Amino acid sequence: MHFNSDIYYGNIIKGDLRSAISYVKQFPELTNLYNRFMDVYEHEQYMTYEVDAELNSILTAYQQYYRDAFYLCIGQEQAANKLRDRLAVLLGIKDNSIALCDMEQNQLVKLFMNCGLHFMGGKSSGYYGPYIWRITETVSYDVELPDGIQNYTVKLLDGFVTRSWIDYLSFGEIGPGGWADGDGYINCVKSAWDFESESFRVSLLKHEAQHARDLAMNKDMSSEDLEYRAKLVELIYSSERNLLLGFAQEADNSNKSNGHAMAAYRIVKGFADALGMDTVSPGGISVEYIQAIAGMLFEKSEIEVER
Repeated sequence: MHFNSDIYYGNIIKGDLRSAISYVKQFPELTNLYNRFMDVYEHEQYMTYEVDAELNSILTAYQQYYRDAFYLCIGQEQAANKLRDRLAVLLGIKDNSIALCDMEQNQLVKLFMNCGLHFMGGKSSGYYGPYIWRITETVSYDVELPDGIQNYTVKLLDGFVTRSWIDYLSFGEIGPGGWADGDGYINCVKSAWDFESESFRVSLLKHEAQHARDLAMNKDMSSEDLEYRAKLVELIYSSERNLLLGFAQEADNSNKSNGHAMAAYRIVKGFADALGMDTVSPGGISVEYIQAIAGMLFEKSEIEVER
């Protein structure tokens, strides 16, 4: 048996850390990676970041949260409550009515800003995990989507300390490459992209531009619907890569709060239904056919969101 990175990273993206670790354990050549998982999650040898002691204490609280949520699997709400209580102690907050999101938005944003860092909290696919970076540049791009071409402002973010939970679980190997915010801007993790590649043009610009378009139409659109439509846009415009393979590994409908995994599941099921099959083998479908089916599913989604 050979190591398949799609299986490994698929488990990480789904937040299924236990399966990712079990998969790695099967391969002697990955003993160092397995031992690293054990050091962090079993023996609680947490990472130290290049920030001061006070900020490292904050980041240790998030690392403990990741262990609770993904390794001990104590439940999302309970893990979040424990994170909130740890942060309250560190920040000297005695008012139990102050919510975790308020602590992030108020105290933590200011605390990191005073050290020259940007801090963005909140949830990604159902889990907390901050994005913390040093530098922001602004550029603009004309982006073609199924409904036409539009100009988008892109913020190029660099000097990351951490970029949420997928980055942490994978020891920096993978992580979000960008996101669209509520103001219509596309945020791009600069170090994650080759700006001349199809990957950047499609998986960052078009994917996030579709998010921005959808949020402008309906700011309350669910994470699953947002990701479903943006992933379909990726499939429509990708001619150099078979992205359906990766989506199949990511697909999971067991965690309703993980919009990425739920959207990937819907896509794989949509392809199977379109082909009249119970299951679909992504590697056996031509890129041209993938583009055609994705276009059909996107058109159907357009009708559904306009209702």
